[in-house]
Amino acid sequence: MNVVKLQKLHYIDTIRGIAILMVISCHSAQLGAVKGSYLFSAFFSLGARGVQLFFIASAFTLFRSYKGRENLEKRPVQNFFIRRFFRIAPIYYLGIIYYFFRITYDLPYWFGSQLYISKSNLLSNVFFLHGISPYWINSFIPGGWSISVEMFFYVTSPFLFRKIRNINEAFIFLNFTLLIKLILQVFFHSFEVIPETYLWREFLFYYFPCQLPIFALGIMMYFFIEDKTSLKQINTKVLILFFILLFIQVGIKIDFLYLNHILFGILFLIFGVLLSKEKLKFLSNAVIQYVGRISFSMYIIHFIVISWLAKFDLIDFSNLYLINFLFRLLLTLIVSSIISTITYYTIEIPFQNLGKKIIRKREFKFNQKGNNLI
Repeated sequence: MNVVKLQKLHYIDTIRGIAILMVISCHSAQLGAVKGSYLFSAFFSLGARGVQLFFIASAFTLFRSYKGRENLEKRPVQNFFIRRFFRIAPIYYLGIIYYFFRITYDLPYWFGSQLYISKSNLLSNVFFLHGISPYWINSFIPGGWSISVEMFFYVTSPFLFRKIRNINEAFIFLNFTLLIKLILQVFFHSFEVIPETYLWREFLFYYFPCQLPIFALGIMMYFFIEDKTSLKQINTKVLILFFILLFIQVGIKIDFLYLNHILFGILFLIFGVLLSKEKLKFLSNAVIQYVGRISFSMYIIHFIVISWLAKFDLIDFSNLYLINFLFRLLLTLIVSSIISTITYYTIEIPFQNLGKKIIRKREFKFNQKGNNLI
């Protein structure tokens, strides 16, 4: 049987490394005396867009991985879901266990949007369905909204793998996602489903339709990088439609939050293409690439680290907010990277290997069954 092994791309590790550094910088700046500086806080709040950089990298790698395997594996779609489950679930379930006991023993609950965690909320996280409810999407595991969004993209991916075969089809899909996002944005802002306006507006940013254009940009990045002639193939009408949809979303002025992540997504696409062409070598160093490899663990764990820093009053060290931020950021990065290195090698890698083992066995059995029919 053929064993499919794709060449590892170091610039994707770089992208993930920068993404997690952005996210941790954002969350480190949200606490303590740093709030005294509006401009400082506003600047580092943009680090939250690191999540969209993760989405870009995810869509790119998923398309690259599937396209490299679809003609070599007998059951590429089923294998795809096995790989994704064993990539995401182990660490996320570890987070669920941690936060369950943390809440059970009445430890401080951070980022909670409800008075208590219901069984439905817990189960929705287990099955990655918490993204369907404004009360569940980000109330159990901090940052858990992005995991649900990622899983929803996985569900749509096999369809997209079949339908999107070139840059123009990717561009058409991007325009479709912008149109759907725009329609739902206008509708749901006019008819709020729950009484808590802030929670509802937050949900409308976190939920899958609002983030889907970012994945579409990641798919486009795949074609820009893998197909050297893609720029010459772009249909002018498709390009014009894209700018029209973008300007319409600027014009309705509901909230810049619902657009700025897309503008960042466009910049991230360009950034990814430049990295792939080795135009930004100063960013591609061994440290950032290593952080990129353990970035998923760091994403879950850094929330826990920051909350314990707050519990032990390790948030502010002086009267200077910049000094406080730098110490807090450095401490969070060091502790999170140490713990994440442990979880990466003891949980992430073993479970990914387990997923690969299951796939090999399934492929072998399928081949044996086919040979017996001959």
